[in-house]
Amino acid sequence: MIKKLPLLIGVIFSSQVSANGVSAYLPLKQNPQLEQLVEKLLVVGDNTHMMAKPYKTSEVLKVLKSIEHSYPQLYQKLFNELALYKQTDAVTYAKATVAYGNEPKSIPNQRGQKVDTYLKLEAGAFANFGNHFGVSIAGIANEDNLLPTQSFVYFGNSYAQVDIGYRERWYSPMYDSAMILSTNAKSLPSIGISNVEPITDFDIRYDLFYMKMKTDPAINSGKEVGKTVPGKPHLAGVHLSFSPFEDLTLSANRLLQFGGGDRSVGISDFAEAFFLPGNNDNVNGEEFEEFGPNYEVGDQLASVSFDYKATWFNVPFSFYGDIGFEDTLGGGKKNNAYNFGLFLPYLNEDHSLRFENSRWQEGWYIAHLYSLGNTISGQVLGHWAGNERGENHQPAAESQSINWVWQYSSTQNIDTTIRRIENGLESQDGNGSGRLPLSYYTIGVELETRYTQQLQEGYWGLELYTGKTVFDDNFIKLGAFYGW
Repeated sequence: MIKKLPLLIGVIFSSQVSANGVSAYLPLKQNPQLEQLVEKLLVVGDNTHMMAKPYKTSEVLKVLKSIEHSYPQLYQKLFNELALYKQTDAVTYAKATVAYGNEPKSIPNQRGQKVDTYLKLEAGAFANFGNHFGVSIAGIANEDNLLPTQSFVYFGNSYAQVDIGYRERWYSPMYDSAMILSTNAKSLPSIGISNVEPITDFDIRYDLFYMKMKTDPAINSGKEVGKTVPGKPHLAGVHLSFSPFEDLTLSANRLLQFGGGDRSVGISDFAEAFFLPGNNDNVNGEEFEEFGPNYEVGDQLASVSFDYKATWFNVPFSFYGDIGFEDTLGGGKKNNAYNFGLFLPYLNEDHSLRFENSRWQEGWYIAHLYSLGNTISGQVLGHWAGNERGENHQPAAESQSINWVWQYSSTQNIDTTIRRIENGLESQDGNGSGRLPLSYYTIGVELETRYTQQLQEGYWGLELYTGKTVFDDNFIKLGAFYGW
């Protein structure tokens, strides 16, 4: 199946040869000032039906034109911030951070980076060679790792842009957490295809990708019952969105982790599992006896999402959310997640507020075929709170976050996020040998705040990240940064 993926991409690409224009991408969870401005734009602008991140620069620039007269201050700020992306090539951002931290706790949505990281260098650049080919180079370097974030080549046209390399993806309208795919884990090399120009008057957008994951030391064998073998699982994903009405965008998202070790998956197996997941997921005892251990293709995550934008008493808002599905009815109970958020970009000219809530049932990010579940290097692919649990534990949980941005002068702002997580139900341990008491976890709380001041050239700031984990461990990180 995987060998035929380039052929499939070629067919899609050749069918749209008359279209123009590939596009670079905006940063994702690396440039908070720019990303907050863009999120405001996507509530108050026209034709903003984008639900997968990172956003393509050409799409954002089109939306920007629609607020030139209605929101002149936001327009001018973004016009200046996005000026580099209008060029054929540019270094778009660079930033250095020094910090003190006391715990090896993961920071939400930061590719597995830890609180005790004391030095971080970030940069991004791109170059377009005509309308049909470009290169993006972006990454993070700290004392432990070099993390490519958006480093890849892209080619094609506005209806079929192919990205090959370290391209990140975020499949959700949620801002502080994405249930199935986010930047919580570091990116791996992938090949993907998406459109720059929306298709038809319904603004159809798609994004498909394939990658090979890191080695899992114990994948359930597809040949011998009770045996495990090491191997690298495959991961495929798809995002599809459309807008049935001017103010409403809907999307569907799927991830399928499959194969690896001695588990064989043909193209027909993949297609059936992807489009008819109930047939090959959560195999029951009767199916297992009849078809053998290789019958179950892999583990799946899916979600359906919505984003509704409107104005109420002259206050623009975005109400959004998604419902996630980890299991089907084939051989076990349902396993769902429920998420919603409310974003008020203009409480007034200087304040914006965002509230998000997430709940999920037992077993999220646990895959019985794969010992590492839905993770890369110990970090879950989706919601950051999935890391806040004991090894091999699978509790149901909930989290909330509140984000407040105060622009208290033309050059200074404070961006503050408060998070809460509670592992709320008893859950079976990884060996099925007992139950964890509720007292195993405490309620985790986090405070993340950032002061930023714009300078004539660049900006500088201070940041604080502190709180208490669900394991009752206190943590703190203090940092200073300079960017340009």
